[in-house]
Parts: sequence; C-alpha cells; structure tokens
Amino acid sequence: MLTAYLREGECLLPTAIDPAIGVPDGVAWIDLNTPTKDEEQAVERMLGVGIPNPDEMREIEESSRFYTENGVQFMTASVLHSSHVGSPGIAPITFILAGNRLVTLRYSNPKSFMQFEARIAKPGNGIIAPKCDANWLFLGLIEAITDRIADILENVASGLDDTSSMLFSTEPGERPMGTPAFREALRSIGKEGAFLSKVRESLAGINRMLVYLSAGAINGKSSKESRAWMKSLERDTQSLNDYVGFLSNKITFLLDTVVGLVSVEQNAIIKIFSVAAVVFMPPTLVASIYGMNFHNMPELSWLAGYPYALGLMLVSAILPILYFRRKGWL
Repeated sequence: MLTAYLREGECLLPTAIDPAIGVPDGVAWIDLNTPTKDEEQAVERMLGVGIPNPDEMREIEESSRFYTENGVQFMTASVLHSSHVGSPGIAPITFILAGNRLVTLRYSNPKSFMQFEARIAKPGNGIIAPKCDANWLFLGLIEAITDRIADILENVASGLDDTSSMLFSTEPGERPMGTPAFREALRSIGKEGAFLSKVRESLAGINRMLVYLSAGAINGKSSKESRAWMKSLERDTQSLNDYVGFLSNKITFLLDTVVGLVSVEQNAIIKIFSVAAVVFMPPTLVASIYGMNFHNMPELSWLAGYPYALGLMLVSAILPILYFRRKGWL
C-alpha cells in the first residue's frame, strides 16, 4: 500500500494517489507498506533509483544498510512491531531521504508509525514547521520509534516486578514449584527474556543509524537543530540500551531464583527418600535375619520370637529418626 502525505499548514495529511500517474509535487512523506509492483515502480521513477527488495533489506552488512545512490540516502534498521497484539517481532525498515521527501519502505506494521501519523495530523505537533524537511521528518519518526520502545520497556519492567513479587511472597513452608502460578511465572520470565533480545537488536540497529548520521551523512547536510536532535536521540537510545541491560540482569537473577527454588524443593524430596531408606534399613536387616529358616536357629521354636522380632524392627526404625531429629536434619 502506498500512502502519500501532503503538507497542509502545520499538518501532514494522507492522500490517495494513482501509481500509474506518479507522485505529485507537494508530497513530503511517502509510506510504502508492503507495496505492489506498480507502487514500487512509481516511487522508483520519482527517486530515479531502484528501491531495495525484502532480501536486500535483511542484509546485515553496513554497506548494504547505509549507502547513497545518485544523491539519494538509503538507511535500513530493524524495528519492533506487533508487540501491542501479543506477537512481537522485528523487521527491517528502509528510510530513504530524497531531497525534501522522506520515503519509508516496510513490510510490517509498527505501532510507532501509527502514533507518528496521528501526531503529524494535528496542528502544533512540533515537527511540521517552516524549517521542516525530509531530515526533520525522519528524526521525528525515529523519536516516535524510540518513545514506543521506552513504553514497551516500562511494561516489561512492571511485569518483571509482578513476577518478582510472586516468587518472593511465598511462605517458607510452601512448595510453589508445582503450582500453576509458578509455571506461569517461569513462562513469563522466558518470554520476556526472548523479547528483550529483540528490543536490544532493534536499539542496536537504530543506534548504528544515528551514529552514521551524526558523522555527517544525513543527506549531505544538517542544520544545527537537526544535529542537536540527533545527539539527543543517540543519548536516548544509549540510555534505553543500558536499561535493557539492567532488565536482562534482572531476568537472569529471577531465573537463578527459580532454579534455586526448584533445587531446594527437589533437595527436600530427596531428603525424605534418603531418610526413609535409612529408617527402613535396620528393620529390613532384622527381618532378613529372622526370615532365614535354618534348622539350628534358637528363636525358631521360641514362643516370644515373633513379637520379639517385631519389637526389634520397631526400635531399630525409631532410633535413626530420633538421631536425625537431634542433629536437626528433620
């Protein structure tokens, strides 16, 4: 789908265009979301260069992600998407700076794009101004992406706090390992750990792009305000990356806690079996001795032999229990 945004005062409003006719003048932003062949060709005619295909967008080499062709700047970064619908992932998005136009090429639907579209459609948005150009729009979109990641990390931190509270609020005598809440907490920790790895990858790609731009490659020029905004965004992504590291350490700590709780409970179970084995070992020895039917056994014809053997087995079982209790092992 090709969506073009025309400038109307301090707003950018979407407008429908016919790919066969081409992109009209006055368009500040063109968003290509899973475009058709005709839409790709219309944008390529406007740019005068070809746009990358999905396979080329997934290349990880820096020369494949950041390059200039015929004065058109191409930059690709992996961006989080679908976290608001419960199936988070990352997908590459290409940002193309062509003169005063920004072109975005994507095959995913990040919520940050929807938030940015809603923002630029309102007067006084702080982005669309007389000095606004493709670079300014690009930085505004990157800011929307980092703001969305910050919101996501706040939700992750809140979820980890709830999980931590559940793990540490159990009573000393409880055995949480087999409860549904414990299993749900373990799944939540694993899920958040996998999700944070995607967040870290996305932040790394955005940070690489901002560092590349800070080196002076932003469309061949940048205003003082743009450079200051870039530096601010670079600091934001770095602080978010540090926060992801903190959350990752917290997840590692919670996983260690889970492993410790499981080990304690397993040790308690093994201790019960060990004590049972020791307790029943002397009675088993007594029963084995008196279970032999040799002809010259003195107790074989003894009237009190049977109750004597039972009593001996009972005493031999009680003595280890008393000993373990005295040592504090039970």
